[in-house]
Amino acid sequence: MESHDDGTRKWNFPSAVGEATHDEWTVRQILVHLGLFFEIKSLRADVTEFHARQGIVLTDVEITSFRGYSLRPDGVAFDDKNKHCVLLKFTRPMDSVSSSPEGDWAEKKELEKNAKYGMHIYFINHLSALHGRRWNCTQANFTVGARGSLKQTQFQDRLHVLGVTNSKAREKIQALKVSKTLALSDIILKLFHVSILRSPEWALSSLPTELANSQTAAFKLFKKITSPFSGLVI
Repeated sequence: MESHDDGTRKWNFPSAVGEATHDEWTVRQILVHLGLFFEIKSLRADVTEFHARQGIVLTDVEITSFRGYSLRPDGVAFDDKNKHCVLLKFTRPMDSVSSSPEGDWAEKKELEKNAKYGMHIYFINHLSALHGRRWNCTQANFTVGARGSLKQTQFQDRLHVLGVTNSKAREKIQALKVSKTLALSDIILKLFHVSILRSPEWALSSLPTELANSQTAAFKLFKKITSPFSGLVI
């Protein structure tokens, strides 16, 4: 991983609490880390002022129920020294060989994810400038198709930006991501058959041992198994 001149690691990923688990931070938690959240009253005033700049007048109900506080990106990375914050999104859309005027499947998903978080990033950068914090917030999307395809250069470039400077490490991460995606797709297809045949025991016995023991546990798919004919509760 990339380090600063003093030897400290450049990027910190607080939402990654383990190899197979993570704790998604809310936008509010991110604001706290950036030193941009002081109290709910002042934050609501900032939200009101920010929307007014866009020509949007919020009602009192809209201000108090503003769900932007609780929105959770899939992950977040901080370079505290250079004041850089990156919201991370991991997506697994259905990939296709066809394209449209809007672009191929990956480009359309990229636009969709950027649109979802674009205003929140704008708001964070606005607050940063308003309070003199100098933080720059951006977004990095990592998209792998359900069939395992991805845009390799884009995927590896974004890993490089996040401090993975070793090319072999980037290739390993890419291969692991594709492998996990295909494994999950395989599980989902088998669960589809379960929903039709209504036989959880049959589905579990048909899964390779390593998927039943590790993949399903890692993805927390099998939370509860009921009686043989009542199906799976997910």
